[in-house]
Amino acid sequence: MNVNEIREMYPEGTQIVLTEMRGENQMPYGLKGTVKFVDDAGQIHMKWENGSSLALNINEDTFEKVEAPEKISVILVEPGRYPKLIEIEDTLEAMQSLVEGDIEEYMPFDDEVAIICNEEGKMRGLPLNRAVYADNKEMVDIIAGKFFICYAPIESEKFLSMPKELARKYEEKFKYPERFYQTIDGIEAKPYKPVSKDMER
Repeated sequence: MNVNEIREMYPEGTQIVLTEMRGENQMPYGLKGTVKFVDDAGQIHMKWENGSSLALNINEDTFEKVEAPEKISVILVEPGRYPKLIEIEDTLEAMQSLVEGDIEEYMPFDDEVAIICNEEGKMRGLPLNRAVYADNKEMVDIIAGKFFICYAPIESEKFLSMPKELARKYEEKFKYPERFYQTIDGIEAKPYKPVSKDMER
C-alpha cells in the first residue's frame, strides 16, 4: 500500500482502536486514538487517549479503523424553546445524552413516530416540557425534560430519520412551549412564544 492509499484510507480524524504495537508496553490492547496525519513515509501519526503521540506503522502494528455510526434526523423538543430538526448518532449513548438519562419510548399517536424521553423525567423533577393530547384535545400526559421525536415503523428494528411530511407535522404539533397550572379541574397547559431568540437556540 503506497502513501497516497494510506492517506485515503486513514484521513485526519479517523478513529482507531489498537490491537498491538510492538515493543510498546504503555500502548495496551483496545487503546483508542485519532489520526492526525500520514507522513511521507506512510507513518500514521496519532493522538492517543493516554496522551501518547506514537505513530502507527501499517506493516508492523495491528489496529482497526472504527467506522463512524450512522446518523438520523429527529425533532428535538426542549422546554421553553421551539422544536428543531437535528441530526444525532444512531447510538444508545447519543440518545441517552440528548435526554440526559435512560430513554423511554412512547408512541401515543396514530403515525409511526416515537417520542423518546427520559424515563425518570418526572421522578427527577425535570422541567415540564409539553403535554400530549388525545384526538378530543384532552390532555393525556405531560413529558418532563428534553425529548426527541423519530420515525419508528413497526417493521423496523431501529429508529429512523423523520420523513419530511411527518417532521413538518410534528414540529407544528409541538411548536409552542407550554406553561402548566394546577386548577380546580386539574392541570392545564397554556402555550406561549419564547420571549427572545436566545431561547430558541
